[in-house]
Amino acid sequence: MTDYTIVIIGAGAAGIGFGAALRQFNLNDFLILEQGQIGDSFTKWPKTTRFITPSFPTNGFGFPDLNAVVPDTSPAFTFEKEHLSGSEYANYLQRVAAHYTLPIKTQTPVTAIEKQADHYQIQTDTRHYSAKYVIMATGEFQNPNSVGIKNAHLGMHYGQVDSFQIKSEQPFLIIGGNESACDALTHLAYLGNEVHLFTDHFGQNTTKPDPSISLAPITKERLASIKAQAAGRVFITEHKTAQEITYTKGTYTVVFSDGSLAKSSHQPILATGFAPSFNQIAGAELFEKDQHGLPLVTEQDESTRYQNCFLIGPSLRHGETIFCYIYKFRQRFAPIIREIAQREKLPIDKHGLAFYQANQMYLDDLSCCQVNCDC
Repeated sequence: MTDYTIVIIGAGAAGIGFGAALRQFNLNDFLILEQGQIGDSFTKWPKTTRFITPSFPTNGFGFPDLNAVVPDTSPAFTFEKEHLSGSEYANYLQRVAAHYTLPIKTQTPVTAIEKQADHYQIQTDTRHYSAKYVIMATGEFQNPNSVGIKNAHLGMHYGQVDSFQIKSEQPFLIIGGNESACDALTHLAYLGNEVHLFTDHFGQNTTKPDPSISLAPITKERLASIKAQAAGRVFITEHKTAQEITYTKGTYTVVFSDGSLAKSSHQPILATGFAPSFNQIAGAELFEKDQHGLPLVTEQDESTRYQNCFLIGPSLRHGETIFCYIYKFRQRFAPIIREIAQREKLPIDKHGLAFYQANQMYLDDLSCCQVNCDC
């Protein structure tokens, strides 16, 4: 068994960003465990999917690229693109990992985590590790959410789609009303397909300015464009809750709570979001959950159940504040590192701390995160 002070579970945007921050703070006794490859979730995106948060190299003015995981990098500069594909972003994460020589074990699924005294025992399919601190950075894309739909397996979740570059004379059905649903709709409609989207609430109509709740501007632009170009081929129906999917004689039928039906020869596309994947690891149940199944944490992003177990990444919530975007959750790396250093009585690099603070990547006042737009 190999002992470490810190073990990070996951080598996506959160895990790589946190590891790079540890390097910048000269804290090197750590290991990253990844079940696939670096940026694995991004490599599984549909080939047509692009980032909705724009990348732009404004680092020199204290505003790092929104999709950067460390202050002095920019995916926009590296790839000369504003909206990267999943594979391109995975490449960016791999470059960051190489630059900081991050200690990563890829193709190493964590099968169980147990808390024993003041350490965590971490079991993989090849060996065991011990850590005083566990950082959960497992992401969500690998865990599609289709709770509440009977026979959901008859549909195809957005996360299972290879590409939306397909043309058909038969209509497509999409269940969902937020970013993934709108992405699927616009790609299919651009090719001239007939597309029907059903949702209980449509993200475009929310009055909340928080981009974690409302649709991104680029998505709204794409919707407006496709509605103008594809009149008669795009249909959006609200106040529809899918309850069941059936399949008979080559036809898929979606049954809604009001008794209405929608039929197609294509599998319905379930753009119903993703769920945290931290609870898919056997062993100790590391986090308590709220009524929505989201992990509960303290103000230090620490599990309310176990000490020295921290959560980073898109599943992080503090009250009504949602940290699902990279530019949001990256601001919590340095405060966690500072907390760990204080507990271990380790010196914290003041220059590194100032660097993160000056680049808007150090958020320790959670009262300032409400989004308001007056006009």
